[in-house]
Amino acid sequence: MRKESTSWENTCNRCGLCCHEKVIVGNTVVYDLSSYCQYYDPKTHQCTIYLERLEIEQRCKRVTRFTAMFASYLPDTCAYVQKARAKHLRFAPKRTIHFARSALSGDDDDSSLSN
Repeated sequence: MRKESTSWENTCNRCGLCCHEKVIVGNTVVYDLSSYCQYYDPKTHQCTIYLERLEIEQRCKRVTRFTAMFASYLPDTCAYVQKARAKHLRFAPKRTIHFARSALSGDDDDSSLSN
């Protein structure tokens, strides 16, 4: 990995929200906290294969500078979004973030994941 690439990768604050299923409904992004990648650890809220995730998990996508600029599903708490916004390069429409759980979920408390 190139130095520039490594620096960008180190921007991530490892919140784990990218690991969750999400849907955009109107002006709202709904994160389903009960539905997440098999490599997500709900206790630590982190990916267990973070450094190898792009080679191991097909559904995992790299957050690029372009994504940070335009992807409206990324919350304001995302370090990539904060970096883009600091450089006045955030162009995605502002969306409300909503956290939900599937009806049959018995997962742990998600209070640390708030926007």
